[in-house]
Amino acid sequence: MHPALQRYMDFQTAWGVWQRRNGCAPDEPTDEAFVLAARARPDLWSAVERACGRAHPPEDAQNALLVLAARTASTVLGDDERLAGPLERARGALEAEGASEDQVDALVGAVLLEEAFGDDLPADGFDAAFVAESLDTLAQLATLTAQRVSALELAFAGGPDGAERRDRRIAAQTLCGVAWSEGPDLVSREHLEAAAARLEPDQRVALAEFVDHLAEMRLIGPRRRARLRRVLSGLV
Repeated sequence: MHPALQRYMDFQTAWGVWQRRNGCAPDEPTDEAFVLAARARPDLWSAVERACGRAHPPEDAQNALLVLAARTASTVLGDDERLAGPLERARGALEAEGASEDQVDALVGAVLLEEAFGDDLPADGFDAAFVAESLDTLAQLATLTAQRVSALELAFAGGPDGAERRDRRIAAQTLCGVAWSEGPDLVSREHLEAAAARLEPDQRVALAEFVDHLAEMRLIGPRRRARLRRVLSGLV
């Protein structure tokens, strides 16, 4: 988990940073970034503020603080030399395709949340390599058009008409529809589970093969592929 994400998802810490926002030296260099994130999204901070001091903050306040913490972490990501290059490439590619700054921040924040919570493995430290790979994949996904997606599906289906071609085509179309119906996004555990729920057993086998195909096309990185393969082992 990124240190900034871990720091600001705590209500007491977030409230303390906000209270010291005017004229006081921050405890951590990232505190200013958190304050800026909260000021940029007063709707989210209001939900957090209403819950401060409560023993059990409501779910909407927890979610709001998590978004603010992720936005904070995404804004300081460029200070990490391991991630500065991938972040710049991802931002440049997404903005070149018309994404707004808020949309880019949301995608980067989602990468950080996935790194922190998206796997069943112990969350020791921060997997910067996984985040760097994901950012570079976002740069690849930025130019993915409907025509390219159709071409990917057809290329994967391959072969003559028949049951196998049909299963492969359905598996590819289902995952692409789940993952990319609203624009470029990294293929996640949730996408696989949603796609598998709609498929028959033979089509689930094809789904696993399609994940490998996307990895060959550099639309899934090797570390993400390994994570997704662990998910697929319980779905196929």
